[in-house]
Amino acid sequence: MISSLISGGNMMLDSIDPWVHAAFDPLHLSGVGAYWRVISASLLGHIVLLRLLPLASKLLFPNAYGRLSTADKHAWCVSLTTLVHSIYDSFFILAFINHPVLNDNKMDGFNQNFEYYLAVAMGYYMWDLSTCIINFADYGYMYLIHGSLGVFGLLIVISRHLQFYAIPYLLPELSSVFLHIRHLLKFAGYSNTLLYKVNFLIFLVAYVGIRIGFEAYHSARLVIDVYHKRTGHAFYPYAVFYAILGITLTTLNVIWLRQILKAAYYTLYPTTKKNKAKTN
Repeated sequence: MISSLISGGNMMLDSIDPWVHAAFDPLHLSGVGAYWRVISASLLGHIVLLRLLPLASKLLFPNAYGRLSTADKHAWCVSLTTLVHSIYDSFFILAFINHPVLNDNKMDGFNQNFEYYLAVAMGYYMWDLSTCIINFADYGYMYLIHGSLGVFGLLIVISRHLQFYAIPYLLPELSSVFLHIRHLLKFAGYSNTLLYKVNFLIFLVAYVGIRIGFEAYHSARLVIDVYHKRTGHAFYPYAVFYAILGITLTTLNVIWLRQILKAAYYTLYPTTKKNKAKTN
């Protein structure tokens, strides 16, 4: 009975495949057609997770969650959702960061398991982009650009093109782990504790070292390779897009760094010294 239901469900999904290709990938240039089930399941999973987190937070963090306003409760749940994703991204990117096939052939290197993990991540980035669009007044143009580039960039790397470059462009999620922990600690009322300051310091070092340094280095190398047309068998317009993506992400990261350094000053610099400086 159960096996027949599963078989019937698979047959129905198989019949949908041509329609998905026709609607979202008519030229078979992206990985949507091949991974639409994985992407859809991941997207649905993030939506369900966000719906379940209020109940989980009431049970696990009754004091911290209970005293938050309605808006802050939603922000708390969004931070938890993004924290889960950042941990997932960091784990599988670190697992593949020294993969010999991807590193030896940055343009044409391919790994099936890595591609599957990227398709799962794609579901989150679609959810994130929809959140930016729906709440545009809160996020603004820079986050919308960042989210859009993430979606279109993943569409390329799950189509067996430039897969290596998912590593330098997703490894910065490691710094985002500490960013989301910072938000949660702030909501929980720990913004004046040593734990909060140590976490912020780790975030700052990871942000500068990975999100700006590591990402910018590989972006510059890709720009040089694209300029000299050393792109292997990769679809050249994809390589050009990824070069532009790297330049744009690095620019956004540098712009955000100014805000982070300002926050670092007020977080790490003793208040007494600030007050003394103002009186001098």
